[in-house]
Amino acid sequence: MTEITADRLPTLLDAVPKGVRVLSLDCFDTIVWRKVAKPTDVFFALQDSALWQAHGITAPLRAKAEDAARRRKHLLARTREVSIEEIYRELLPALSETERAPWVALELEAEKAHGFVFEPTLALIRAAQARGLRVIVVSDTYFSHVQLRELLAALMGDEHRLIAQVHCSSECGGSKVNGMFGVVLQREKLKPAQVWHLGDNPKADLWAPQQQGMVGVHLRHHVPAVVAQLEQRERAALQLMPEIHRSAAMPSSFHAQLATRHGFMAADVRDRIGYGTLGPVMHAFATWVRERVAALAADGAPVKAAFLLRDGHLPARAMQALTGDAWPLLRLSRFTANAASLRERDDVVNLLAGSLSEKSMPALTRQLLLPPALAESILAESRNASRPEDAFARRVLREDTLRSIFEASAQFRARLWTHVQRATGVQRGDTLVFVDLGYSGTVQTRLREIFQDEYGVRLHGLYLIASRSLPGQVDREGLIGPDWADERLMVALTAYIGLFEMMCTMAEPSTVDYTDDGAPVYGASGAKAMQSATVDRMQDACLRFVHDVAAVPPRCKPAADRLELARQVVADLGRLIYLPDAQETECLSAFEFDFNLGTDLMLATADLETGLEEFRREGFALMNRDFTRLRISYPMELRHMDISLAITLMSLQRYGYGLSTSDASLRRETVPALVANATDHSLGVVEAHATHDGYFSASLPMSSSFDMSVLLGHRYQWLQIESVCKVSMAESCETFPLAIGRDVLFDGVSAQPGGLLQCSPGAMLFLPACAPKDHGRFLVRVVYRPLVRVEATASDRAAEGAASRVEPLAA
Repeated sequence: MTEITADRLPTLLDAVPKGVRVLSLDCFDTIVWRKVAKPTDVFFALQDSALWQAHGITAPLRAKAEDAARRRKHLLARTREVSIEEIYRELLPALSETERAPWVALELEAEKAHGFVFEPTLALIRAAQARGLRVIVVSDTYFSHVQLRELLAALMGDEHRLIAQVHCSSECGGSKVNGMFGVVLQREKLKPAQVWHLGDNPKADLWAPQQQGMVGVHLRHHVPAVVAQLEQRERAALQLMPEIHRSAAMPSSFHAQLATRHGFMAADVRDRIGYGTLGPVMHAFATWVRERVAALAADGAPVKAAFLLRDGHLPARAMQALTGDAWPLLRLSRFTANAASLRERDDVVNLLAGSLSEKSMPALTRQLLLPPALAESILAESRNASRPEDAFARRVLREDTLRSIFEASAQFRARLWTHVQRATGVQRGDTLVFVDLGYSGTVQTRLREIFQDEYGVRLHGLYLIASRSLPGQVDREGLIGPDWADERLMVALTAYIGLFEMMCTMAEPSTVDYTDDGAPVYGASGAKAMQSATVDRMQDACLRFVHDVAAVPPRCKPAADRLELARQVVADLGRLIYLPDAQETECLSAFEFDFNLGTDLMLATADLETGLEEFRREGFALMNRDFTRLRISYPMELRHMDISLAITLMSLQRYGYGLSTSDASLRRETVPALVANATDHSLGVVEAHATHDGYFSASLPMSSSFDMSVLLGHRYQWLQIESVCKVSMAESCETFPLAIGRDVLFDGVSAQPGGLLQCSPGAMLFLPACAPKDHGRFLVRVVYRPLVRVEATASDRAAEGAASRVEPLAA
């Protein structure tokens, strides 16, 4: 045996032959794990201490001092193994050994605060002791054996005595790969065949003991997909939270737990998503909600907490898995909350102000609870008006229409309250806590004054992500909330959150009404059966994670405060949204998203091929579409194309700046063009800007008064046409393909399959004058990829330079 995973550690001793007397264990990442991504992350906790701040010491300076101390030691003693005292001598040369002692002690305390014992290894130590094996620790570390023993005692309690001896490279004169095992064998008076060693470093813990004739076993933590996932979550965290590795550590409380389910994580991507991403997020959220509900209850007023379905489905199940208790479920949606909140004219005005468009009018008639005949009358009148939206608003705000809305809303409100009472048992004077994913808390905002005024119930919101839509909103909190996270971070996380929401929801349609006894009435839409089965499996894996963590003994799991939990959620969500891997993309791209506003609108998650085609044509502008034509996971499409595009999109959202297609690349192509009418002609240039995959996009003006000829043969011998279409200047996503040979003509070209064109020297694209109705309203976009360019002579370059001084032809 040369390699083992944590889930198979219970079988390790079965392979140990009778002649073996000692089980040797590496320390860090074998016995002791840290709740951060890298060992140096511990230093960021130290730089907040008064001692470090008083001397201006930072985490990077501490790391540099260690490297300098190792280089100095190598020059003087031909070894790079140093003690922690030597590191602080390098860091603080002006202090005496006595004055540096508190610094050493402080770092050891930080290691205790960040460390925890890996439960499978602790079980292995117990089993080895029961079999009569002597257990020793062999560690590459700058700590002494006394210091490392102190750390083990702090984390293991009395069970540290199961470890007979501790050997440290700082005291052995060499690392594991540089002779330390030979020193250990001499000190222990052992023959190589009498020792089995286990550790997480293939070179130090497998190859090095083998060189001494010992048996070395590599403890492999994670499958490659999980290793990549942990790396990508750190990349996402560094983009989304600039304080990481500046003033804060990179939190990673659960990488040890992922290692315990090595085989499970390797088997199916759905399990990996559920256990490795949803599990940590839901465990963190449920942990925080439990603490906050208890704190609210301690304030005095009776507190009842309920989870809002549909998105609160998985959080509610995670809460039950964590606490063992079932929690009330409320089927409240934006649609039902809006419908119940229409008490005054201003309520209707606010709803229209936030939602009214020509395309939303049919949905708004349902949201306003208008009788079908009245709704049809208003829609017909509005559609025939010159300004449909204004006509719709005027008709809705008429007194007779408002009376109908208020009466229907009052009846709806009574049914909704019956539903709430039936589910929660809430009474006058109680505080009712809504628990949901978030984000602006629309349901709570719509119902807050109603519940307080009419039923004497105070609402409070606990959300995974909570942004404030109004100043001074103290009735809601978020694990990721405005008390520590700026609004742009929450925008970056929620801009494409729909995919995560689908993983948290339940397989039932949206609630659109209630019966008189409070039972929910559902709409028609719902998730596909295959999608529901995938989500169910992910949720089961998520709950398995929560159960597993809850069952871990306290000393074997890291303690995390609220901010550490929140940062971990940002890292995991950010990675899933912006940097999904190939298996996750294949699994999730076919999902559909139920828009959940009392409509049957279903949005696609991603279309990898269409997304690539659209990005070649439009660049980042492809995301500026009417919401009915959006896909909810453009980051997934961009990650599939190129990680740099996904990271750029993350940056755009995180820092709130814009990027036009023409700004994305400085590469330009200029092509001579001839503009002519019946009496005159002029020469100019068409400028095309680079998009993606070697393609360029050129915009040609449409005019009813002149024809245009783009002189392709002057620049290209071969090119590939991706598309030629008419684009609305008012709404750039509105495009119409143009027919080659009718709307647009190619002359002097030999067309080949796949849009390939072989161009003669006189080849051109001819765009005839358009109909007057299209003049000034449209332009023609040509997307093409140059394959073989014409080799320009000196005279060509001079002519091109002169032409380039002509104003580019564009709309």
